[in-house]
Amino acid sequence: MLLELALGLALTPPCFGAASRDPENPCVNDALRTTVTPTVAESRALPNSPCRSIDPGSPVVCRFGTAAAAETFALVGDSHAGHWRAAFEQVAAAKGWSGLSITRSSCPLQQALRDLREPRRTQCGRWKDEVFAWLTAHPEVRTLFVAGLSGGSGVVAPRGTSRFEASVRGYLDAWAALPGRRIVVLRDTPKFRGSTDVCVTRALRRGRPPGTTCSLPRSLSLVRDPAVIAARRAGLEVLNLSPFFCGRRCDPVIGGALVVRDANHMTGTYSATLGPYVLRALDRLTPARVPT
Repeated sequence: MLLELALGLALTPPCFGAASRDPENPCVNDALRTTVTPTVAESRALPNSPCRSIDPGSPVVCRFGTAAAAETFALVGDSHAGHWRAAFEQVAAAKGWSGLSITRSSCPLQQALRDLREPRRTQCGRWKDEVFAWLTAHPEVRTLFVAGLSGGSGVVAPRGTSRFEASVRGYLDAWAALPGRRIVVLRDTPKFRGSTDVCVTRALRRGRPPGTTCSLPRSLSLVRDPAVIAARRAGLEVLNLSPFFCGRRCDPVIGGALVVRDANHMTGTYSATLGPYVLRALDRLTPARVPT
């Protein structure tokens, strides 16, 4: 029922979306092989899952899940944190938690300087300062789920340091500035080509399965994630849902659900189908140490 509500559907077909990739409960629905929900055109206009503004200042903070709860967590980072919100809305509902969304496009919460054109570079730096200040003022937000665009190429690196390593250090420095919090890293989602949407539309028109027809090799699509490397160095927890996106190849349509709305952002529809599996993976985590 949570999944059906999240998708805005009266009934979801068997094996829809991430359910078709559950390794613990294999599920196949051949009727979904040549269907796509939402359509490519619809995906560009669909909003993210609902989130009620509680602080319209800077940083903008909005709430989802239970309004008054004993446990409050936050999704923090760039748009690659934000596209998990539909999944975490179900986590919040199942656990009776209050969720907060604190995100800014192209600006993950790391101390490394973002390689952005002005004024966006300065705006990103200011936003991060404001997020640190806001979190310091709200100790009730005890758990942070963080995510950012993988690859590590979007930062300014000191001489003699690779951009990837600078990004790793940037995450470590950011988390060190947030002592006493439980920090869980969300492994980033696969990347696809800018023409993947055209491929999906063409495959449907020709009656071919768009998921496998337009897939990419895992080695090209699922690139290294500096936040995950940083988490391993720091002994922090990682939620890795990659099996629900990729085997040897990564598919842009899975179980009849459109996975991505552009080259690297997940649709709210597929995010919602991941909700039960995010919850399951979270319940199985052994809480790691928190930054001190």
